[in-house]
Amino acid sequence: MMQERVSAEEIHTVLQHYFDGRPDLGFAKAIAAHILEPRSPFETESFPRPQRWFVLLLLIASVSTAAFAYFNLWH
Repeated sequence: MMQERVSAEEIHTVLQHYFDGRPDLGFAKAIAAHILEPRSPFETESFPRPQRWFVLLLLIASVSTAAFAYFNLWH
């Protein structure tokens, strides 16, 4: 039994509907899962805080950028 050929657009539409129905999947969700601390199931109104290593990384990057800009552009 031969099945009907399916075009790339039809497959794209089917996959898009599948992934739209799965809010737990996605690149942004994967990044947020690594950067943010897990939510507490008992505090429904709380926003997840960033992990300490990410805050430290942002702080080091911003201080390094500020020092580079100060010594190379304005000094």
